Formats: sequence, C-alpha cells, structure tokens
Amino acid sequence: MREHRVNSFGELHTVLQRFKKSNKWVFRGHVDPSWELSPKAGRLPYSDSDDLNILDSWKRRAVEFLNSVPDNDWDWIAIAQHHGLATRLLDWSYNPLIAAYFASTHEHDTDAHIYCYKPNWYLIAEKTKPKTYKGVSLFKPKGVVPRITRQGGVFTVHSDPTIPLNKSLDKKDELELIIISKSYVRDLLFDLNHYGINSANVFPDLDGLSKHVNWYSENRDFWDGGLGEDET
Repeated sequence: MREHRVNSFGELHTVLQRFKKSNKWVFRGHVDPSWELSPKAGRLPYSDSDDLNILDSWKRRAVEFLNSVPDNDWDWIAIAQHHGLATRLLDWSYNPLIAAYFASTHEHDTDAHIYCYKPNWYLIAEKTKPKTYKGVSLFKPKGVVPRITRQGGVFTVHSDPTIPLNKSLDKKDELELIIISKSYVRDLLFDLNHYGINSANVFPDLDGLSKHVNWYSENRDFWDGGLGEDET
C-alpha cells in the first residue's frame, strides 16, 4: 500500500491532487492509527453475534421512530449504521476533506490516517440481499439520512466483517494511505474550518452546531482579537 506523509495543509493538498482525475476514489479518516479497516460488526464484542440477526431485532423496534419505513434491507442497514448500530458497513466519503475532518477530531498524541480507496466492485441493491451477498463492494445509499448526503457518504459492504478491507482487496482495487503527522493534527482542524469543513457543516443539526460553537469558544485565542457574536 502506497503511503504519503503530510505535515501541512499545503502538503495534504498536493497529495490529494493525485486522486482528482477519477471520481471513483473514496476516503476515510481514522483518528487512531491502530484501527483496522473493519466494520464495527467485525470487531469484538460485536463479532461474537450475527449482525444480520441483530439488525432484524433492531428493525422491529426502530419502526416506531421512523416517519417512513425503508423498502429494502440495504437502506435499513444504512439507517442503522448512521444511528450507531454495529453493522457490516464501513463509512467512506467522496470528499477527502470530510475524511480529514474525522481524522483530526481527537486528543491523542499520535499520527492520524486518511485511507484512499478506489473500488472495482459496486453493489446493486436491487440484485442482491445482505444474507446472500458475498465479497466486498461499494454501496451508494439512497438519501435516507440527510447527514449521509451532506457528508458525501458511501459505504463498503463486507460479507465477512471480521476481515479488514486491506486483507480482502480485489486485484483491481486500489488502496493508499495518507499519514497526518501528529504535530499537524490539531492545526488541521483550523485549516479545514477556514474552508468550511467543521462540525456545523458536517453534522447539519443542533448537535453539530453546538459542537462547533463550543469548539470556537475553546479556541477563541486562535483568532486575532478573539471572537465576535457572529464570527462562528
């Protein structure tokens, strides 16, 4: 796997230029370099259970909270993933700066990772079902959750979620890694905010807005003259 190390926004921008000629690349940010490219359902303790059986149980209760019920299990899984259920989906984004945001939102004194993935296979939801699908492919969900759309969100589907993506690649898949040096991780959040990538835009709801305003307050000394009421 090809690796790129960056220490500044300029270096990150230069690396990202190599991916802009194809709209097939997707990106994922990891705040912890030790994390593998495995869906939550493939990690302990969730891997000890059948995630699709758990999904069926979740669906029976979830209907009372939904205004409209999905008409297929793939949309159900996308909604469940969005709301924190351990599923066989792994989150990605078509926007590399969204991935950079998620890679930099931590307090660890470590490097951060952005994975860049160009898949060979795409899931056609109408032609398969979760219980019969085999392999790994990219899944483009419907606009079932506004936040997924706002983040340019897509997923990889893993029929065996315990096997990390880097160990189940197709011969025509491409996977690269951008390593954000730990000395730059915190400053990256300020650079991304300058270009409109922040909690308020990534999470378009009151929770995201509150998180963004809190971040401004916590870092008010960064801006010359502090902050005015309308500067967030």
